[in-house]
Amino acid sequence: MMDIIIHAMKNLRREGIRTFLTLIGVVIGIAAIVALLSAGQGLTLAVENELEQLGSNIIYLYPGDPYSGTSSTSITITEYDLDKVRAITNVTDVLPMYMLPVSITFGNENFGALAMGVDMEDAKIFTDMGYYKLIEGQWISKGDSYSVLIGKKVAEEAFDKPINVRKILFLNEQEFRVSGIIDDSIMSSTGMGGIVMMSIEAIKKLDSSIGPSETWVMTSSANDVTEVSEKMKDYFNKKYGEKSVYVITSEQLLEQVNSIFGLITIFLVGIGSISIIVGGVGIMNAMITSVVERTKEIGIMKALGASNFKILAIFLLESGFIGMIGGIIGILIGYGLSIIIAIIGSQSGFPLEAAINWQITLGALAFSMLLGMISGAIPAWRAANLDPIEALRYE
Repeated sequence: MMDIIIHAMKNLRREGIRTFLTLIGVVIGIAAIVALLSAGQGLTLAVENELEQLGSNIIYLYPGDPYSGTSSTSITITEYDLDKVRAITNVTDVLPMYMLPVSITFGNENFGALAMGVDMEDAKIFTDMGYYKLIEGQWISKGDSYSVLIGKKVAEEAFDKPINVRKILFLNEQEFRVSGIIDDSIMSSTGMGGIVMMSIEAIKKLDSSIGPSETWVMTSSANDVTEVSEKMKDYFNKKYGEKSVYVITSEQLLEQVNSIFGLITIFLVGIGSISIIVGGVGIMNAMITSVVERTKEIGIMKALGASNFKILAIFLLESGFIGMIGGIIGILIGYGLSIIIAIIGSQSGFPLEAAINWQITLGALAFSMLLGMISGAIPAWRAANLDPIEALRYE
């Protein structure tokens, strides 16, 4: 068997330029697939890490269904409702977040941003999770309805002149003082634009009828999440009707994210597979040409006693080696691309990482070699079944 492998490798080395050109399709396809799988898995790991930082004991409560839009009613969650949630056994904390689009006026300029009203004592959880970091000034005192924290984007990019701490600006024509500046690069990179953080009392000055857009409910432990979430659903469904609220746990959120990423990955890998098919056709064409050019050589080998199986094995190994070499190069390029994607994502504020693991590596390598052998099967079969006398007469 070793002499067959050596003979196949010599033939590939002899036909160096053709072998290299044949590799291109396989390299492009494998590189695209590996890069997509690696980046996709890295993104999933990043999301998992984010959710782990949040904790597995958090339940997310939304009025209606912000994802599917299938809620049968539109409700405003009241403070009375939040007190009812706080009264549920094993609920340790409730953090409502009030979101409101606002127009910021500074000097003679206007800028659209998102105001976020939270209980300022509980808002420190955002800094613990890395969403916000106070880079200048100070946090707002509880109950202060005249101060705001502005994001770095609002402070430095929104207006011709930068906004400093203690400056006065107007939100929807109401006056506020800048208490501090926060680094909100993660939130801004998601497309939310400028961020203005304030107390609940302050945001209700802008809209007295506003209710929480999102509420985090913390339980004593992860074991209490399911029971508490069911009790929350029962309360809101009885008061406001079915599908009046959307309740989801960290675990369910991760399952949804993985499902979405899985579908996207399948779609993108399908696109990358087109290059693989092109590469397979290229290998087949190259092997057919090789069989034609080496017809007399095949006749000599058969005349010297080479069996059909040996001829078949030589050509199958040649095509398999082409696929394997293309796979190795494609894997290296694919991981390189995924690392570049991760670096660009990290610099843009997304906590991405490149996932390099043996499952992707071995899977891509085995697939590329199998593709090569399948593509070379027909030419190898034709070579093995050549009549030795006709092959020796071939010019």
